[in-house]
Amino acid sequence: MFIILGILGLFLPLLQGILFIVIGLTILSSRYAFARNLLLKAERKYPKEYAKMQAVHDRIMASKLLLSTSLTILVGLLGLGVYLAILGIQQLNAIS
Repeated sequence: MFIILGILGLFLPLLQGILFIVIGLTILSSRYAFARNLLLKAERKYPKEYAKMQAVHDRIMASKLLLSTSLTILVGLLGLGVYLAILGIQQLNAIS
C-alpha cells in the first residue's frame, strides 16, 4: 500500500512519493530480498538522506497512535488527491 501511495505521490502534489516508497520497501525488506537490496543501494548512495528517513520511520513506528493518525491522514490525502484528479478530468471534458 505504501509503495502504491509512493508511486501516486510522485505525480500528485500532496503526497511525498519517495517517503512512502522507502517506508513500503522498509516493511517489505524484512521478508523480501529485492526490497532489502534496494534499501541497501539507497543507503550506500544517499547515506544522509537514508539516515533522516530511518529516523522518521523509527519515530512513527515507536508510537502506535502516531502511526494510526498518520495512516488516517494519508488515506484522506490520497482520497482528496484522487477526487481532485477526477474533478480536473471532468472539467477538462466539460471544456472540450
